[in-house]
Amino acid sequence: MTETDYTAKDITVLEGLEPVRLRPGMYIGSTGPRGLHHLVYEVVDNAVDEALAGHNESVDVTIHPDNSITVRDAGRGIPVDTIEDQGLSALTVVLTKLHAGGKFGGDGYKVSGGLHGVGVSVVNALSEWLVAEVRRDGKVYRQEFARGVPQGDMEVVGAAADTGTTISFLPDREIFEETEFSVSTLMQRLRETAFLTRALRIVLRDERAGGQTVEFHYEGGIRDFVAHVNESKEPVHKHVIYFEGETDQGSVEVAMQWNTSYVESVFSFANNINTTEGGSHLSGFKAALTGTLNKYARDKGLLKEKEDNLEGEDVREGLAAVISVKLRDPQFEGQTKTKLGNPGVKGLVEQTVNQKLAEFLEENPNEARQIITKAVSAARARQAARKARELTRRKSALENSSLPGKLADCSLKDADLCELYIVEGDSAGGSAKQARDRTYQAILPLRGKIINSEKNRINKVLSNNEIQAMITAIGTGFGDEFAIENIRYGRIIVMTDADVDGAHIRTLILTFIYRTMRELVEAGHIYIAVPPLYHVKLGNQEMYFEKDSQLEELLVRERVKDIAITSRDGEEVVLSEARYQRFTRALAELEAWQAKLASEFPGAADFVIEHRLVEADASTPAEAESLIRNMPANGYELTVTERLEDRLLVKIVETETSAAEHVVLPGSLLSSPAYVNLRRAYERLAEIVGLPVFQLSYGKKTDSAETFGALRERALELAKEGMHISRFKGLGEMNPEQLWETTMDPARRMLLKVEVDDAAAADEVFSMLMGDQVEPRRLFIEQNAKGVKFLDV
Repeated sequence: MTETDYTAKDITVLEGLEPVRLRPGMYIGSTGPRGLHHLVYEVVDNAVDEALAGHNESVDVTIHPDNSITVRDAGRGIPVDTIEDQGLSALTVVLTKLHAGGKFGGDGYKVSGGLHGVGVSVVNALSEWLVAEVRRDGKVYRQEFARGVPQGDMEVVGAAADTGTTISFLPDREIFEETEFSVSTLMQRLRETAFLTRALRIVLRDERAGGQTVEFHYEGGIRDFVAHVNESKEPVHKHVIYFEGETDQGSVEVAMQWNTSYVESVFSFANNINTTEGGSHLSGFKAALTGTLNKYARDKGLLKEKEDNLEGEDVREGLAAVISVKLRDPQFEGQTKTKLGNPGVKGLVEQTVNQKLAEFLEENPNEARQIITKAVSAARARQAARKARELTRRKSALENSSLPGKLADCSLKDADLCELYIVEGDSAGGSAKQARDRTYQAILPLRGKIINSEKNRINKVLSNNEIQAMITAIGTGFGDEFAIENIRYGRIIVMTDADVDGAHIRTLILTFIYRTMRELVEAGHIYIAVPPLYHVKLGNQEMYFEKDSQLEELLVRERVKDIAITSRDGEEVVLSEARYQRFTRALAELEAWQAKLASEFPGAADFVIEHRLVEADASTPAEAESLIRNMPANGYELTVTERLEDRLLVKIVETETSAAEHVVLPGSLLSSPAYVNLRRAYERLAEIVGLPVFQLSYGKKTDSAETFGALRERALELAKEGMHISRFKGLGEMNPEQLWETTMDPARRMLLKVEVDDAAAADEVFSMLMGDQVEPRRLFIEQNAKGVKFLDV
């Protein structure tokens, strides 16, 4: 084709929601976990905007067993009348057109976080199905969609006694890499939203296995937010300082409290949006804070004449603060809305903090003295740290080398092409030095566990030899001398063992980097190396896998398709890769609904699966009794020993051992939504692989599986037959060739980029895990111990 062949016919115009499905990352950031959870945030943010407008007091978010989501609010309800120039209802337009919403003009919303009008329509485009129900004008309006396409017109389906919107959706498995929601991720975001929207009640329900219901409701608003941030720290003064102000620029709320730690935790928000890069409101706060505290310290003689003024980092040491501004027309820099640009807001915040903080200090002299004393101590530590840095630099100059002796540097000097491995221990460091490509890979071994920078002031942290080596090798400096343009390596990779000690060392390193050189994390320079978990020999092939799922993929690709499987009706089943994927997705859904049913009807949920009641259509106890009486033999004898209108008592006797037990089968189980969904999932599985029991054979080995779950387990076990599978514990077990092949070769290694989605959440986790307070750490361990599947101690 010549250049002149490029004509109008080559231009593609994407209509409606097509561009969203084609380039989802442009609208939600990624198709990984971050993008998946962003779908929920978009719907919740609409409900929060209704609350900010004074029309909503509650939001209910439910994660269903199949990982679909329902968000219900008590707002005004999305309008349902017809938009004349579109010829469609407003509900249909909002859900199917980009840049359609009530936030671009008019009086619908004075304050809103959703400015671009792409929210709920993007959710619709990226969902297998979405159902919208609107309660307004005394009616319930409903419309269903599939991948953004209406499945019919909007209909009136009932009467409504209240108003609001309910959106239910299932993320599209064709779009997202995984579709399992993290309840902890959603909890963090919803808690933050509740803090910022005073008195809004947000309920999160997780209906999956081991699920929970949590409620977030904070009458104190951002005061409660600061108290939460300081929960795992010791406050310097008793009360959270709070004040607010308003001008024609907008309104501002500030809450703050100092603690005895050495890190600042200052978070800024504009219209409930987390402005992680700060902006004019944060600049105004910092300037006013430093100026006001210096003036008070001078006026009261707490700073001597010969002493220098306190600097910003001194007054913010140990400060937990939240600055929240509400603006009619916020100007954010960039699509990500992470930096506020409104210039007039700086004056609003500065004026408010200057006046109100000065009043607080005058009215509370004891607390004021504690705050100033804390800042003066920080200033002295900063000056000591500066002297230590100067001493280190002089020492380096005398030794005629600016790099630590244990660093094995690379030959290239272009930072973009170079990478630094920070390695646990001299032994692994020695292997890494032999394994590396010395052209662009540098190795810095660390001996032992470095100092905990969460618990120690910077001057003490700087005296640690391993910390000094890291700072010097990275090249950026830190604190007020930090200069990211001086970075010596584009990738800084933390490589530790996959055991408890390795995890602890990795956490200490990341704590130091996050607390003193956070810009390295935000700029995407910090990575974690993932050593292999398994070494597999298959014939002449040797392979390394970092995750159980990768080993399963190998077994499915190489072996599972060759296993002879016969279902109950004698049909032969071939579990090809595509069929296996469909099978495991359907199995996950079945197990989720089974767990949901078990939480509602303990004992009976397993009974309906194990004794195949789920295979037949029975919606009443009488119909269930008829099925039980005619149940084909499966190694058990079932007898109904008691029948009531609302339940059956069933005796189960194992034929071989005569062991007996009784199960109560409630009639309400048979009509419950969870059971209806369980039966649908069971039917889908039967369509894919047939009905259990299954007979399996591979080579000379045979086995049987009574359930769909057992089929997966037995198939994978048989597939391992004849394979040599060994599990690694640490880097020291690998010789240099293995270390290169598995963990350092860019063509084959796996690296995890360290990112911060939520600075407040990151701050909380670092304080809890690495801080002085023991109780929050104990609670964290108790709450999460049940989720640990493998612990290598």
